[in-house]
Amino acid sequence: MRKMLGFTGSHVLYFLADRVDAIMHRTGSRWLFPVYSKLLVRSADVENWGGGGGAWGAMWAGQK
Repeated sequence: MRKMLGFTGSHVLYFLADRVDAIMHRTGSRWLFPVYSKLLVRSADVENWGGGGGAWGAMWAGQK
């Protein structure tokens, strides 16, 4: 069950990435990205049972 929740959460967050980028661009705020990236990595950690940096963590590592 935990793995399914993590899988669903990480994919929903991944597909929301374009919306988050659009909101940050429109509002000019950069505070949303750290919150979003932490949620994405945490949901991937749940999916992977706490191992590694998460399924999407490497993709977001260089962005700030």
